Amino acid sequence: MGYTRERLGEMLVSAGLLSEERLARVLDTQEREGGKLGEILVRQLVLSEGQLAEALARQKGLDHVNLAAYDIDRNATALLSERFAAHRSAIGIGFEDDRLVLAMADPLDIETIDDVEMRTGHKVLPVVASRTQIDYAIAKYLASSDVLADVVESVDEIGAEAEVAVVGEDVPVVRLVNQLVREAVHDGASDIHLEPERNDVRIRYRVDGVMQEMMRVPSAARAGMISRVKIMAELDIAERRRPQDGRIAVAVDGTPVDIRVTTLPTAHGESLVLRLLGSELAFRGLDELGLGAENLWAVQRLLKRPYGAILLAGPTGSGKSTTLYALLQTLNDPARKIITVEDPIEYQMTGVTQMAVNPRIGLTFANGLRTILRADPDIVMVGEVRDPETAEIAVRSALTGHLVLSSIHTNDAPSALTRLTDMGVAPYITSSAMAGVVSQRLVRILCDHCKKPVKVPGSKLVGAGFTASEAKKVTVYGPVGCDECAHSGYSGRTGLFEVMIVNDDIVTHFLDREPAEALRQIALASGMIPLRRDALDKVTAGITSLEEVDRVVV
Repeated sequence: MGYTRERLGEMLVSAGLLSEERLARVLDTQEREGGKLGEILVRQLVLSEGQLAEALARQKGLDHVNLAAYDIDRNATALLSERFAAHRSAIGIGFEDDRLVLAMADPLDIETIDDVEMRTGHKVLPVVASRTQIDYAIAKYLASSDVLADVVESVDEIGAEAEVAVVGEDVPVVRLVNQLVREAVHDGASDIHLEPERNDVRIRYRVDGVMQEMMRVPSAARAGMISRVKIMAELDIAERRRPQDGRIAVAVDGTPVDIRVTTLPTAHGESLVLRLLGSELAFRGLDELGLGAENLWAVQRLLKRPYGAILLAGPTGSGKSTTLYALLQTLNDPARKIITVEDPIEYQMTGVTQMAVNPRIGLTFANGLRTILRADPDIVMVGEVRDPETAEIAVRSALTGHLVLSSIHTNDAPSALTRLTDMGVAPYITSSAMAGVVSQRLVRILCDHCKKPVKVPGSKLVGAGFTASEAKKVTVYGPVGCDECAHSGYSGRTGLFEVMIVNDDIVTHFLDREPAEALRQIALASGMIPLRRDALDKVTAGITSLEEVDRVVV
């Protein structure tokens, strides 16, 4: 079996992908060594796998598919075993008029088509995909499906109420958990959610800040999965009534990944959230965060302060850690001593002394910060101000000649000041110590390959925050979806910011115990660019969409 070498070669020459001279040399190699023309061309780096797949599709009049962007039907993938699919480089990806859409690296492999029709009972509609993409799809869909079937079978054999083995790399439930982590890392997910429901367990990933359902696992596998994760995180597997927190360190394809695990007791059993923190955290410089020119200038001005506190404000998952590391990198030079206390250490920085909290031995943020202050630092970074004791020590540290960086959970920059008061820090201490607050969110970036201008009514633009004159001339872009962005319309994320420099006017009104909204109006009058204005500037620049702004900005 194999394609006609002359026809394929002639087509590649006519398409400008191959010269007559190169074709002659490759045909000579084929004559001497055997093998398929296309495989020789890929091996000699004359063609990429994608170019070969497109050429084969044109030769046979078939569709070429990009599996990375294709909406693959798991019911179709489940019709073939992992072993068969890997051996034949073919995988079912969907159905069309009761025909099984079969992605193949070699569309002329009639034997495989016949075998698939016999095994599945479906007529086959072949399409062409690159061998690498087929291998990845097999690893992603069939490996997890086969492992899941093994898990259910092992549970059925011993009974759903019996204790399932959860140690040993060959144990089905262990392989299933490993596969989930591997898939999440490959898909660029930040979190894995295992959510028990009445009849099954829903597994979702958070990718670019948006939840995506990946699969449903039978309830029979729930106990084993949860026990396996809890053992890896060194949690108490017998405790199911209280929430627990733990940590796992693993390597996925050689890449270190730190996983923070949280368990939550629910009506249908324990729910787990696994936050993935790669040691190769996407580190960015200040100019790569999405700061506009004025906000960048304001942040640089804050970093020139010899002492004081700079807080990063925003909800969980808003990019505060990335910004903190960018600030540290800007400040990092041999003339300064920088010490951090983090939970966990998300990115290891050369020239910075980093310490991870460990509540089990009493090393909390507060205790770690006390120790740091005795180690003669110039700059201190506290991962998060999450309790009154840490808040008090951090703010007082900023009064004693230290530049202190930290994060806090508030909705906007002015609210960070009142939040410290709520945590018990005296206003006169906060007002003397605070240099500024940076509030931020993350929005998805429109795909440059497929975004297009969209018509938006002027009333909607004004309602979004544009002035009437802006609404008449602004160009707004929206998502479309293409192969490059997996048909989501977006690719990557960037930050939205508001930077509040604490000046005398803000201090005066803060000491008068005025509410956060009053402080906000003073900050705006002093030149602070509000978060929504920064978002609208990114809309007009074609960076993001109005829908995305409305999703993350109040």
